[in-house]
Amino acid sequence: MMGLNRLIFPINSLFTFSFSLFPLSFLSLLPSLAFSFYFYKVRPSFLLNTMAPGKDNMSESVSVLTQRQLDKFVRDYRIPMDLRLVLPSKDEPIYPFRQGKFPLYTRVCNFANYKIPFSRFLIRVLQFFRVHISQVNPFGLSRISHFELSCRAQDRRPDLNVFRYFYEFIITGDWYTFSHRRGGGVPYPSSEERSSLKNWKDNFFWLDDRCLPEDLRWRFKDQSMSFDLDDDFGFDKTLARALVAHQSPIRPLPEHFLVLGRLCFSWSHGDRKWPVIRRKSVIMSLKDALKVPNFDVFDFDLEDQGEDEVPLMKQVASSA
Repeated sequence: MMGLNRLIFPINSLFTFSFSLFPLSFLSLLPSLAFSFYFYKVRPSFLLNTMAPGKDNMSESVSVLTQRQLDKFVRDYRIPMDLRLVLPSKDEPIYPFRQGKFPLYTRVCNFANYKIPFSRFLIRVLQFFRVHISQVNPFGLSRISHFELSCRAQDRRPDLNVFRYFYEFIITGDWYTFSHRRGGGVPYPSSEERSSLKNWKDNFFWLDDRCLPEDLRWRFKDQSMSFDLDDDFGFDKTLARALVAHQSPIRPLPEHFLVLGRLCFSWSHGDRKWPVIRRKSVIMSLKDALKVPNFDVFDFDLEDQGEDEVPLMKQVASSA
């Protein structure tokens, strides 16, 4: 009814001032016009300024990111400049894409904890559900990254079937997400997470799509959403129980966590500095550090690697 409510002021105004300006034959058409405006989305010019741009539709979702904000974001998250980043114009919607480009929401990095290049597990999840990264909202992406980090904290590789046991793939407006699987007594693999996130849809920019695999395709609404678990569905119950036993909150994390969890493949301190998380001078394991509610109790330190040790990023990449 929002669209109809927006018509009240213009239509009332026309009735108020129309008797001296328009013949009665025109006034008799006003109810039909109102019906057409609402049901057939006819938007005459005198109503355009009263209608706010839509944010629930990808074809109407535009970016408000400024060049200064983009430059800072690129520096903070070390986005490779050879991917030829472009700031969208103020009236350029996120979909359809520019040729050879794809849109990246800033919340993919500063909320969902992913950086370029993306992790293998993230790509595997997207490929399995046949959805583009630009179509998954930050909540869904943050659940993937949290699951991935939690598995690494158990010294285990992330397992797609265990992820599917905990989460189901659903539609939310023009976007998609991963939601905790309800029914059947499925426990939560996380202790808590944010329930709202403002202004994520209007902060994105374009970059070359060559940083994505070629088979990462756009999902259309008429494609099957049949990803239910069969009766004979199998998964690693030992890993699932460990994740539930060591629940941690889903939240944005400092870079030390992302490097230790094999989620980040670029490190601001170089290849000879190993990230260390301390609490009261005691080195914390990733498993224990993830569960601590307040990062203020940590000291984020660095330890030098020996010349005969494998460089940090090579270790991270080989075990990802």
